[in-house]
Amino acid sequence: MRLLTILVIILALGWTGYWFVGAQALESAIRSAINEAREGGIEVDTASLEVAGFPNRFDTMIEQPQVHFPSSGITWSAPFLQILALSYRPNQVIIALPDTQELTGPFGAAAIDTDRARASATFSPSPSLPLDHANLVVEDLLISSAGRDLSAKRLLAATRIPEGAEDGRVQNIGITLDDVKLPDTLARQLGGAATIDGANLNATLTLDRPIDRDTYQGGEVRIEAINIETLDIDWGDVGLDASGDLQVGADGYLAGELSVALNNWPRALELAATAGLIPQDQASQARQGLSLLSGLSGAGNRIEVPLSFRDGRIFMGPVPLGPAPRL
Repeated sequence: MRLLTILVIILALGWTGYWFVGAQALESAIRSAINEAREGGIEVDTASLEVAGFPNRFDTMIEQPQVHFPSSGITWSAPFLQILALSYRPNQVIIALPDTQELTGPFGAAAIDTDRARASATFSPSPSLPLDHANLVVEDLLISSAGRDLSAKRLLAATRIPEGAEDGRVQNIGITLDDVKLPDTLARQLGGAATIDGANLNATLTLDRPIDRDTYQGGEVRIEAINIETLDIDWGDVGLDASGDLQVGADGYLAGELSVALNNWPRALELAATAGLIPQDQASQARQGLSLLSGLSGAGNRIEVPLSFRDGRIFMGPVPLGPAPRL
């Protein structure tokens, strides 16, 4: 019995030592990452930073974090940020976000309110800590800016290294949005189309480098290719399905082709033109071209057309739609 007591004491002392050494190492690593981000030009401020949770957790509490990106002029701030991990599984973390956050930038100021916002991430146990998989769950999201409100009932996002991939340069991503309510002013401009019932994206990204320690400290990761397996959008009486492969050039412009199916294409074209996605002077040309395609296919208000990205522009079949997005 005495031997057992001594063994328990030794184990307890050993675990206590492990926790305190691990907590100090974790706090030092976070502070080092913040300093390296600052050296890289990202402005990071905190009111306090400490690690607690003895004996079974490493709970990092950061009070009043603020991150400013001078290149874009965007600043994110929040009352707190929690990073939680089990002390016996430190490569798996949970990130607890507050119910209120704020973004400011060239667009002005935006308040972000949620009923629940949680993220988790698992890193491969190697010195560079490459990301293996992660997910984000946001419920009852509300973004308010200058009296304009954008809300979503639920936002789900996830990424993971696909099976068989050699490294973290390839990532499967999935994004789901439910009940997205557009700002009233935009809804009126679109003729009352206020709610996007749902949107789903399942895609594979090829990056120029893995997401790892350097990325967490402010290093840039560039997307080289996007394989869209499925993109579904249900917007009232309008529906869109798309899939295809896109490349991202050194200049950031997309190149490639998507196969797009539109339900109720006249209404979809009207919404795109009203939202400014298609220049008004090209909307009539697009309508004539899509009407011809619809008549030839005999599919009525549903058409399937190729959406091409080339030379910095977007084409729907032979019809130019406008400039292509630049990543």
